[in-house]
Amino acid sequence: MHINVVGAGPDLVMLHGWSMHSGVWHELAEGLAERFTLHLVDLPGHGQSDWQEGQFELPLLLSELEQKLPDNAVWLGWSLGGLICLAMQQRYPEKVRKLSLMATTPKFVGCETWPCAMAPSVLESFASNLHVDQKQTLQRFLMLQAKGAVQSRETIRELSEQLATQHAPQPEALRQGLALLLQTDMRDALSQATCPLQLILGERDTLVPASMPDYAKKLNPALDVTMIDGVGHAPFIAQPQRCQELIEIFIDG
Repeated sequence: MHINVVGAGPDLVMLHGWSMHSGVWHELAEGLAERFTLHLVDLPGHGQSDWQEGQFELPLLLSELEQKLPDNAVWLGWSLGGLICLAMQQRYPEKVRKLSLMATTPKFVGCETWPCAMAPSVLESFASNLHVDQKQTLQRFLMLQAKGAVQSRETIRELSEQLATQHAPQPEALRQGLALLLQTDMRDALSQATCPLQLILGERDTLVPASMPDYAKKLNPALDVTMIDGVGHAPFIAQPQRCQELIEIFIDG
């Protein structure tokens, strides 16, 4: 697993979302690196990380992260990365002193007890389309992340450019990442979390509905929630300075 370490100061681990790589953080990371030592992780089969079968099985993934990253760090996860961060805090609480979740929900797929999420068919359609045309499927996903946002074209362009800076993600890594999004339920991890938790959301996110924080705060009333107006599923791209400010206030608090 490739981890790029930059900056100086307290440790801050950053996990990207599905189909991307650590370079997607570049503008936010540039600002945060002035105050923190950033551990920019490429998840298995993404960016500069190699791929071996089974690496996206959650116990194995968490074990590898535990071995390669410092104790008592702040963790920041975007989308799928945030889901993994929640699992990490539950399994290895000594690794995570504070947790910032960006456009993340403890359960991405809706059900009777969790109506504030996507229908399973949305992710299932991406999974089936990956077999037909991976490049087009990834482009559709990028467009979905920016859908409805004020700066949708700029966000799509930035995500597309970042995706193109590395080789394409491994197909099996993409499939297993989607399986995690479909099957993982971290509501217990959220409700039982012992560290401070921050949630930064885009008000126009089509993947994490704006109603989700109401349900999340019932699980953990101490959750620190900020909703950024006019922003979709990639707040740190649309408003990097605002996100940096929120993260620094949270870490300093």
